[in-house]
Amino acid sequence: MLDAIDVNVEPAEDCERKRPDDDLICSAAIVERAGLKNEISKQVLRKKLGKQRHLVVEKAIHPDYLDSLFPALLENFDPQVVNYNGGVAKVKEWKISCYIEVMQGGIPCTNPNLKLLDLFTPLLDTCNDLFVHWYRQQHSCNRPTKTSSNKDIKVHRLMTFITRYTPNPGEQALLKHVDGAGKVDGSIVVALPVDRWSAPEEVNAFEGGGLTFWDGRDAAKRPLEMHYDTRSGDVAFIDRAVWHQADPITKG
Repeated sequence: MLDAIDVNVEPAEDCERKRPDDDLICSAAIVERAGLKNEISKQVLRKKLGKQRHLVVEKAIHPDYLDSLFPALLENFDPQVVNYNGGVAKVKEWKISCYIEVMQGGIPCTNPNLKLLDLFTPLLDTCNDLFVHWYRQQHSCNRPTKTSSNKDIKVHRLMTFITRYTPNPGEQALLKHVDGAGKVDGSIVVALPVDRWSAPEEVNAFEGGGLTFWDGRDAAKRPLEMHYDTRSGDVAFIDRAVWHQADPITKG
């Protein structure tokens, strides 16, 4: 199960209309360890040396905190059927995600699940803070733009949804795609726990899954393919128009 967020980055002076809790910093109860931002900075440098524009950080979010959310998530998780213009990863009708934030007048158009939004707001605010730190590091040496030249930037979440993948046809994966048709500044994905509440973990355990990115080039100048076996609390930061996919669940 993955919590995916599409975001745009804006200068702080353009963000007065945004929620004041965007100013919150990471809660010690939510992030896994002290020094996480320093760790992100170091990993971004390595990625940039390889001309890569994504980063996956293991257990950036405390798994115990995500466990605490899961019973209420199970109770309120209600997937919505939405239709994308042209499809997402070649799937026009998407029906395994529960949307908790949606763009006004955007595609897909559905009613957000406000109970889950209230439940996940502290996590989303932490994701805002972590994304801003990652984005600043990722773009620190780029040619100045309206956003990257301003150190006091904020993110505006455009669409947030929770997806449950299964081995059933049409529910196994979100295959190769770019988020927001390449029109968002970036995305963040948080891996959620295996369901141990509705049945024993061995019943709901799965095979397959994880994330794959096509980012950078190998020695032969071919697109570099990287797979991550993500687990609860892992966080992926994704820059604009980076190809990636949620890999197929084969069993579970």
